Amino acid sequence: MACLCNGGLFPRLFSTQFTAVANNVTIPTTAGTTTVLTLPPIATLSSDKVKLDSMVELAIVSLTALNITNASYVLQRSTNGGAFVDLAQLDIDSPLTAAATTTLYPNLTWVDIPGVGTQIYRIVIVIGTLPVGITSITAETRSLNALVVREA
Repeated sequence: MACLCNGGLFPRLFSTQFTAVANNVTIPTTAGTTTVLTLPPIATLSSDKVKLDSMVELAIVSLTALNITNASYVLQRSTNGGAFVDLAQLDIDSPLTAAATTTLYPNLTWVDIPGVGTQIYRIVIVIGTLPVGITSITAETRSLNALVVREA
């Protein structure tokens, strides 16, 4: 049975996700930005709303007890091939009580009203100056979904 809602205008789902070890992304522990997920281009009209859901499993290896700071999980959008702009940001901040591999799960849900054009959404991890002792950061299982809802 098909649902006829919003005057027959159905939402469209776009998604990208990875779970296999072969698709893990190594994030440099030096300052910089690393893209971990990108959706394919999405064409939108002026009244479209885009609901975005995202998550990344970050495996962080530390040689000592420390506080993870100066790292961010950022949702970005590019319109019509322009520069990416930040839509939302989460600071990654977590105390480690001993040398260990710690797993963090930053995630965001966001509603964007981008206007007319072709939109590309992505998730990046931005690293500033990390504490000494972090030997590696890996983006493992991750997902980025966009549900485009067209208003009548």
